[in-house]
Amino acid sequence: MEKIHKEIEEGLAVERIILFIYVTYTIAMTVVSFISGWPQWVAWVINIGMITSVIMHVKRYKEYRFRAFFTASMAWVNFIIYGIFSDNLFELLSTMVCLVVLLSIYCIPEISYIAAGASVFLLFYHAVIIQSFAMGTARENIRMVLQIGSIFVAEYVTYHLIQTQDAGKEVLMRTINDLEKAEQSKDDFLTNVSHEIRTPINTICGISEMILREDLSDNVREDVFGIQTAGRNLLSVVSDVLDFSELQSGKMELEEESYNITSTINDIMNMSLAKKEGKNLEFLVDCDARIPSGLVGDEQKIRRVIMNLLDNAIKFTQEGGVMLSVASRQEEYGVNLLVTVTDTGIGMKEENVEKIFSSFNQVDTKRNRQEGGIGLGLAISQAIIRKMGGFINIKSTPGKGSVVQFVIPQKVSDAREIITINNAADIRSISYFNMEKYEFAMVREGYASIIRHMEEQFGISHHQCRNLPELKRRVARENYTHILISGDEYCEDREYFEELSEKKKVILVQKRESNRNAGGKIISVCKPVSALSIASILNGEYLRQSVDGSHMQHRRFRAPQAKILIVDDNFMNLRVIEGLLKPYEVKTVTACSGKEALEKIESMDYDFVFMDHMMPEMDGVETFHRIRRKSGKYFANVPVIALTANAIGGAREMFLSEGFADFIAKPVEVSVLERILRRHIPESKIIKLDREVISRQENAARAELSGESSQENAKKAELSGESRQEKDQKEEDELQVEGIDLKLGLSYCGQSRENYLDIIRIYTKSGEEKLRVLEESYEKKDWKNYHIHTHSVKSMSQNIGAAHLSALAKELEAAAAEENAVFIRERHEAFMETYRSLLKAIQENKKICPSKNPEEQVLGIKEDGPDTVQPLSPEQRKLEEKELEKFAQELLDSLATFETEQVNQILEKMESLCEGRQEIKEMLALLRQKIENFDFMGAEEEVKQWFENRKGERE
Repeated sequence: MEKIHKEIEEGLAVERIILFIYVTYTIAMTVVSFISGWPQWVAWVINIGMITSVIMHVKRYKEYRFRAFFTASMAWVNFIIYGIFSDNLFELLSTMVCLVVLLSIYCIPEISYIAAGASVFLLFYHAVIIQSFAMGTARENIRMVLQIGSIFVAEYVTYHLIQTQDAGKEVLMRTINDLEKAEQSKDDFLTNVSHEIRTPINTICGISEMILREDLSDNVREDVFGIQTAGRNLLSVVSDVLDFSELQSGKMELEEESYNITSTINDIMNMSLAKKEGKNLEFLVDCDARIPSGLVGDEQKIRRVIMNLLDNAIKFTQEGGVMLSVASRQEEYGVNLLVTVTDTGIGMKEENVEKIFSSFNQVDTKRNRQEGGIGLGLAISQAIIRKMGGFINIKSTPGKGSVVQFVIPQKVSDAREIITINNAADIRSISYFNMEKYEFAMVREGYASIIRHMEEQFGISHHQCRNLPELKRRVARENYTHILISGDEYCEDREYFEELSEKKKVILVQKRESNRNAGGKIISVCKPVSALSIASILNGEYLRQSVDGSHMQHRRFRAPQAKILIVDDNFMNLRVIEGLLKPYEVKTVTACSGKEALEKIESMDYDFVFMDHMMPEMDGVETFHRIRRKSGKYFANVPVIALTANAIGGAREMFLSEGFADFIAKPVEVSVLERILRRHIPESKIIKLDREVISRQENAARAELSGESSQENAKKAELSGESRQEKDQKEEDELQVEGIDLKLGLSYCGQSRENYLDIIRIYTKSGEEKLRVLEESYEKKDWKNYHIHTHSVKSMSQNIGAAHLSALAKELEAAAAEENAVFIRERHEAFMETYRSLLKAIQENKKICPSKNPEEQVLGIKEDGPDTVQPLSPEQRKLEEKELEKFAQELLDSLATFETEQVNQILEKMESLCEGRQEIKEMLALLRQKIENFDFMGAEEEVKQWFENRKGERE
C-alpha cells in the first residue's frame, strides 16, 4: 500500500507540472488569437480543453493514464490550431520539439503516437493544402529535410526512452516484489522459529519453576535452577534475533504498563548470579530506596537492556567485580531512571566503542574467541533505549574495565518510595567490613557507596568500623540494634559473634556458594546485598534465601473464587500454566482445541480465558471471534488473553487490534502473569496476602535459624536430605505394580502421589464393572458400545501408567469403530486377560489397597453411627444448609467440565460438613459410585434432582 501511494503522489506531481505549462501556453495562445483576429471559436475550443483537463486533475477523474491521454490530446489540438493559422511551419518546429519532450514526462509511450499523427497532419496541411513552402536551392532543401526529420527523430527517441524506462522499471518492480516476498518470508520464518523454539523453552522454564517450588535438596535445586537458567539463556538468544529483525524492519513497538522496579531487580540479580557461576567475582547492587514504587513503561525491554549490559560485563570480567546501580531523578513528566553497570573487565579501545554499538557484532570476531554470544546485545540495547526516548553512553579503558550508563524517562503511577524503614529513629546499626581485602578499588568504593547510601536513604544511625577491636569497643560502650559483618570477619571470632547474636541482631553477609552456616541466632544474608534485603531485616522480616532465588518469589494474593479457562493444543503447555496458577488458588479448566473451548465457555462462569494462538483446525483468533459472535452480554465482554510463543514484533498490536483484552508471551514470566491476573480478575475475588506471606516466611526462617550450631544444622540437613530421598524411593517401590509405569502415571497426576492413589483406586473399583460390560458387548457383538468401553479403558489405563494395556485397548477401539469382528475375536481374550491380571496385581498391592476396610479407603466413607451425632442449633443448621448448597453448585460446575480431581475434593468437603446426615451421605456415596464409573452426566442429574427436591421442600 505504501508503494502504491507513493506512485500516485509521483503521478500527480507530473500532472501538475504539465498542466502548469499547458495552462500558460493556452493563455498566451488565447491572447495571440485575439491580437491576430482569429475566429472566436478558437479561443473557446482551446480554453474548454484546458479547463476540462484542470477539472479532471482536481477531481481525480478516472485513472492517471486516461487523464494523461486527454491532456496530451488537448495540447496537440491547441498546437494544430496554432499551426493552421501560421504562414510558416518552420517557425513552429522548435515549439513542436518542446511539446514532444514535455509530454514525454508522462512516461506513456503511446502518447508519442498522438505527436506523430499531429506532425504528419501539419506537414500535409502546409505542404499540400496551403503549400506554404516550396522547393528552393539544394542547401535550403537539405535544411528543410533535416528540420522535418529532427521532429520525427525526437518523437522516436522519446518513445524509445520511455519504453526502455518502462522495461527497466518493470524489472525493478519485479526485483522489489521479490525482495518484499523474501522479507516477508524471513518474517514468517522468524515467526515460526520463534513459536517452535519458545514453545519447548516455555515447557523447560515453566516446569523448572514448578519443581523449584517443591521441597528439594540443595544439589537437586541447584541442578534444576541450572536447567531453568539455560532455558532463559536460550530464550535470550532467540529474543536477540527477533529484536534485531524488528529493528531492521522498524516494527519494534513499546508496551507501557505499570511495574515495580524491585521485582525487576530481584529477577536480574538471580539471573546474573547464574551467569557468573565459576568466576570469583564480587557482584554489587546499589538500589536507590527513593525510586517510586509504581513506574509506567516497557518493563520487559528495560529488563532485557539491563541483562544485556550485565551479561557483557560478567562475560568479559575475569576478576574483580561487577556493580549494578539503579537510581531515579524527579522530573515534570515522572522520573528519569538512571542505570549504571560498572566492571573491572578487559575494557576496550575508544575506536571500538562506536563499533560495538553500530555493527551488531563483537569487537573480537575470531572463531576461537574466548567468549560466546552473537554480538547483538549492546546494539539492540542502544536501539531500545533510543526508542524509549533515552540515551546510553559507555566509557572504557583497555585492561581496566568499562562503565555503561543509560537514562530513560518513565511515568509514575505510585509515588511512594520502594523502601521504607519502620521506626528508623530507633535503629542504630554498626558494620565491620574489611575493605582492604578487595584488590580492586572499584569493589572497595562500591561497597562503601552502598553502605553510605543506605545510611542516607534509610534515615538510620550507622557507624562503619575498620577492624574487629574497634567494633568490640563500640558495641561494649554503645547500644546498637543491628551488627553487620561479612563471612571473613565472622571467622575472626566466631564465638564472640554467636554470643552477641543472643542479645542483638547480627547479620552475616556471605557469598551464596560459600555454604558457611553460622551458629547462634545469626541471620545469614547471601550476596549480592542490596537495599532491598537489608531493609527487610531492619523491618523485622526474615529472609529464607536459596541458590535459585526462590525466596524472592512470593505470590502477593490468592483468588480461590476466580475461574479461568485455558485453551492450548499442547498438553505440556496446559500443565505449565496450571502449575504457575496453582499458588494463586484460582480454579482452572482446560481445553485442548478451539472447538472444546467453545463448548466449555457456554457455562458462562469464567472470569477470563487464556487462548493459545497457533492451534490446528481452529486457531486462537478464529476461536476468539466465534466466542464474540455468540449472543449475550457475557460472550461480548468476557476478556480473552492471547497466549502465544509467537512474540515477534507487532504480535501484541495484532492481537489487540483483533479485539483480545491482553497478550502474554511464552515462556510465561511469573511477574507478567501476576500483572495479568491482577488486571483481569475482579477485585472482589482477590484476597491480598502480604501479611500472611511475611508471617509464614518469618516462622519458617525462625525454625531454620533456631539456636543450633552450624555443624549440627549441616549434619541434620544432610541426614534429612538422605532420609527424604530414601523415604521417597521406598514409597515408589511400594507403589510399583507389574504392567504399570509409575513415573508415567505420576506425570499425569502432577507428580502427586496422593492424587495418583485416588485415581488408581477409582480405576480398580470400576474394573469389575468394566470387565462385565466389555464381555457383555463382545458376546452381543454390540460393537458400538464395545468401542465406547475400550475407549474408556484406553484413556483410564493411560492415566495410571498402564501403557501396554492402553495400547491393546486402542487397537480394539479402532477395530470396533470399523466393526472389524475378525480382528476383535483374535485379540479380545488376550486383552481381557491382561486387564484382569493388572486389576489383580493392583488389588494385591497393600499400599494401594490396604487390607483394613478397603471399601472405606476407596470410597472415603466413614462409619459414623447416629449415636455420635451432636444436635445442631437452628443457626448452625442454617449455616450448614447455605454451605452445602454452595458446594453443590460448585459440584455441578466441575461435573460439567469432567474435573475428577476437583469433584472429589468438593465431595470430601461436603462429607466433612454433613457427617451426621444419613440422607446426604447416601447421596454422596451414590455420586462417588457414578463418578468412579465415569457417569458424569448421571451424577449431574442426581445433583440437579437434589436441588429440585430442596426447592420443593422450601415451598
